[in-house]
Amino acid sequence: MVTGLELFFSIIIVTAAATVIGTVGFGFGLVAVPVLLLYLEPQQAVVVSNSLIGIMMAMVLVRTWRHLKLRAGIGLVLGGMAATPVGVLALNSASPSALRITIAIVIISLGLFSLSSVQLPFAQRRPAGPIFGFLTSLAVTTIGIGGPLGAIYAIAQRWRAETVRAVLALFFLTSDIVAFALYAATGLVGRDTLANIGVMVPGLLFGFGLTAMLVNRINERIFRHAVIAVIVVAGSVMLIREFTGI
Repeated sequence: MVTGLELFFSIIIVTAAATVIGTVGFGFGLVAVPVLLLYLEPQQAVVVSNSLIGIMMAMVLVRTWRHLKLRAGIGLVLGGMAATPVGVLALNSASPSALRITIAIVIISLGLFSLSSVQLPFAQRRPAGPIFGFLTSLAVTTIGIGGPLGAIYAIAQRWRAETVRAVLALFFLTSDIVAFALYAATGLVGRDTLANIGVMVPGLLFGFGLTAMLVNRINERIFRHAVIAVIVVAGSVMLIREFTGI
């Protein structure tokens, strides 16, 4: 269980991650997981991150449900739920070292990719929802990161920002509920994991409060670049530590 300065820094990064996901609808794992991996084993970091995402998304959905387009987003949701058991099995059997390296590489890649405004024409087609949902949930459930994939699909639909947040909130919430049940069933949820989730909830609540103040006022370009800088630096530090043993 994290305590002392480790807990202090964990709460700070959870607050930042909650602000990011509450504002743009994704990115919690990209921000939080690199720092949580400094203090927790990879499997526990993924479980803690996804559990906090589920709590955060429940709060976001309560705020944005009026903008939800259920029929349009159901493919994304169903694809995500289908991938969850596969992701949990992969996480349960993965080597901690391989998991840390994979997470670091994905963090840096997706962080840099987020700097671009790439549009994928396929994302606008009807079969894309279940496919993007499956791939996003598979990545998030296994390594705690992958939200930008789901965001690419949601943004490609040309929905309003509130609708994007509502659809992604429903998607992550349903996937994380199923994932947590499977994490528990496979022995990935212990007392320390539950304790770590509990002590980080205050950061989550503070970030949710910041979201309410920032969502309509924030300079999106500066905010996005600042977050990406944190992501790339944290991912690079984690990768260097894994290869050098520092």
